[in-house]
Formats: sequence, structure tokens, C-alpha cells
Amino acid sequence: MSRKSRAAGSGIHSVVWKLFGWTAGCIAVVLVVVLLLNSFALKGYYIRQTQKQVQQAFQTINTACDDPEALYGKLLDMQDNGAVTTMLWSDRRLLYSTLSSDRFRILGNISYPPGTYELAITDEDSIMGGGTPGEQAILLIGTLDNGWHIYLRTSVAAIEDSVALTNRFLLLTGLGVLPVGLLLVLLVAQRYARPIRELSGVADRVARLDFGGRYTGGAHDELDALGESINTMSAALEQAVTQLRDANTQLEADIRQKEQQDAARRAFIANVSHELKTPIALIGTYAEGLRENIAANGEEREYYCSVIEDEAHRISQLLRRMTMLMQLEGGGSQLEIERFDIAELARNLLERFRPEFEAKSVTVSAPPSEPVPVAGDSYLLENVLVNFLSNAIHHVPDGGRVAVRLTPLWADGAVQRIRVTVFNSGSHIPPEELSRVWESFYKVDKARTRAYGGSGIGLSVVAAIMKAHGMPYGVENLPDGIAFYIELESG
Repeated sequence: MSRKSRAAGSGIHSVVWKLFGWTAGCIAVVLVVVLLLNSFALKGYYIRQTQKQVQQAFQTINTACDDPEALYGKLLDMQDNGAVTTMLWSDRRLLYSTLSSDRFRILGNISYPPGTYELAITDEDSIMGGGTPGEQAILLIGTLDNGWHIYLRTSVAAIEDSVALTNRFLLLTGLGVLPVGLLLVLLVAQRYARPIRELSGVADRVARLDFGGRYTGGAHDELDALGESINTMSAALEQAVTQLRDANTQLEADIRQKEQQDAARRAFIANVSHELKTPIALIGTYAEGLRENIAANGEEREYYCSVIEDEAHRISQLLRRMTMLMQLEGGGSQLEIERFDIAELARNLLERFRPEFEAKSVTVSAPPSEPVPVAGDSYLLENVLVNFLSNAIHHVPDGGRVAVRLTPLWADGAVQRIRVTVFNSGSHIPPEELSRVWESFYKVDKARTRAYGGSGIGLSVVAAIMKAHGMPYGVENLPDGIAFYIELESG
């Protein structure tokens, strides 16, 4: 939330003071309207209602005129109310009057048909002389059904006094009640502004991508429904932002991985080109020498042919391992998991490499004759051991030692895995380079690797095979040599 929007919700711009001001204005307007209505409309309404009362009084007296007792009772009731002046006469003879005898004079019979009357508002009672000059009054003069004449009168001045009294009362009560009402309005406004401020705080935190705030009101009204909606929106935004961050993190990781793969691919192509350059150049050179008859005798020609054959074999081996590596890393090679005896496989491979070991007077330690079953792809795992043994042959010194060891790994009271270790008593690998020996074309001693025909891709094939199996592999320096190992599920 910006500083401007924060300021907009405080001081005179607060909802509390706006609601207070609007309510105070509405109360003032209502009070003024009521006073105006009392001043200009109440008198007319009161006169109309009084006219109806006078007419009803005439009808009441006319209905009871044939029953003297009932008539007298009605007249007494009207006299007790005191609102209407009443007089009855017949043939210039006064029958009933609420006026004193010295305040009226009978002018004679009035020629109205029985049951009829005339209703008028006059400024002066000129008919009976019972009014004060200039005083407004409501007059009803008529003839009852029995022939009696009736005179009903009520003053309008009382109405005007009532209107003035009502206005003064409203003004006084309004001025007295207004502060109390405004105080109550202020308290109510603050109560309703409190959840609004809480909602504003939650929305402010959401705007800053902080989704820890929640609306906790429990009024069960529209503000509560709005708060629940904001809570739902906050939770949904939190989930969406989290997913977006995770997706962005994954995208960055994928981009880095792709960049690494591109760099590795370029390095792989460069290394392949470099590895192929020397054997191809040698093959070309020695083939040209044969064509030019540089070899003077059969022994030299045999040497030239053996060089060409060795370099062609080197290229063939390199291409075969490259193909296997690409298939494994690309997921194109499907594992054929089977149960087989890893001890027998190791002994057979040691027998296959026996001539090379004997040529260097190497002491070989084979695993015991007891079967050691494991689960895996026997063809690919054979390639792993071939790479380890070939690596051992070329790095073990003359008269050194090579050993294949099978170590059971226990867990939960049972053998879970078998560690297969190929040890040779050769020199150590520098510690900082132990993790890099599994990279394609990486060579600790490049000159020596070239001397025995290594391509630098064998151990990367081992790493790809073990990754495809989902099993551990590694290399470690030992006090008396170096050991390469893999782990396989016990069969």
C-alpha cells in the first residue's frame, strides 16, 4: 500500500469520521424538515382532522337526538373533552349550551333541511357572537333530524399554539438528543471501521506478497463474508505464487541443466574429434607408407599393419563405448534385470584377463567359490567389471596386486546389497580429481592413458550403467592402493 493510500484512510478521511459527518448531516436535515413540516403542513392537516371530528360530533348527536338520555350523555362527553363548543336550540328556545348565557344571542331558526349542516372556517363568529373578532374558528351549523338546530365551534388558535409548542419541543429535544446520538454514531462507526481496518491490513500484506495475514472477524455480516472472500483469495494467491516460484525455480534449473548439457555436448564432440584425430592420422600415415613401399622388408610391413590394426581397434572400441554411453544417458537402453551369480562372473573375467596379469607378474585375488546372487542387467554389469579390470591392469605396477572383493551390506538384520570392489595397488588419484574420473574423456594421466590405449570414456560408461540401475558407485584411495566399487541389490 502506498503512503498516499495509507494517509487516505486516516484523519478526516477515515470511514469513522465520514460516517459520523454524514450521519450528523442527515440528523440535522431530518430535524429541519420536521420543523418545516410542522410549521407549514401540520396546521392544515390538523384543521382537516378537526373538521372530521366536528362532523363526527354532529353525526353522533344527530343519531342520539330521539333519545334524551343518550343525547345528554353524548353532550356531557363532548363537554368533558372541551375541544368543541356546543349549543342546541329549537324555535328560539335554548335547549343546551356550553357557553354562558351572556355570550350568545339566538338569531332565529336556520333554514337547513333536517340532517344537514354547513361547515365553514371564519375569522369571526358572526352568527352567534361567541367568538373574538379576528380569531379563526371552525363552525358547523345545521339541523338535526328532529328539527333542532345545532351549533358546533372549535378555535383554530389552539391549533397554532400546538404547532408552535411542538416545534419548540422538537427543537429542544433535538438539540439535547443530537450530541448523544452523534456519540452513539461515533461509537458504532468505530465498531464497524475496526473490521474494515483489519481487512485493509490483510489486503496490504497480500499486496506485498505476504500471505500470512487472515481476517478473523465473526460478525456473520457482509464484512465477514468479504473477509472470508479475502482469506480465500489470499490462500489461492499463496498457492499460485508458490507454484509459480516452484515453476520458476524448476525452469532456472532446467535452463542451467540445458546449458550444462550443451557445454558437455560441445566438449564431448571436441573430445571425440581429438580422440579420433590421432588414430586416423596414424592409419593414414602408415597406409601411405605401405603404398609407397617405405617398409623395406616383411617385418616392417608387419609392424605397419599391426599399427593400422591397433588404431582401427581403438576407433572401434571408442565408437562402441560412445554408442553405449549415448544410449544409456538418452534412456534408449532398456535394462534386463535378472538374478545371476556375481562371484562367478568375476572369476570368469579374471580368467579372461589372466594373460595380461601374468605379463606384469600381478598377484590376483579372486572372490570365493560360493555363489553370491545379485539382481541387475548382467550384460551391462559385465561391462562395468571389464572397465574396472582393464583400468586395474593398466595402472597396477609390475609385481603389484589386483583383487576382486564381494562385501555383503547388512540392514534390518539381512543382507540388502553386495558391494563389488576392484582393487589395484597402483598410485593414488589426487583427492581433488576423484569426483572427475567419471566424466567423459577425463584422464588423470593423459600421456599414460594414451600409452595403453585408453579413451577416457570407460568410467563414464560405468557411471551411466550404475545410474540406470539406480545404485551407488565410487572410487577411493586406500593406504596400499586404489579401489573402484559398485553396489548391487542382493538377489
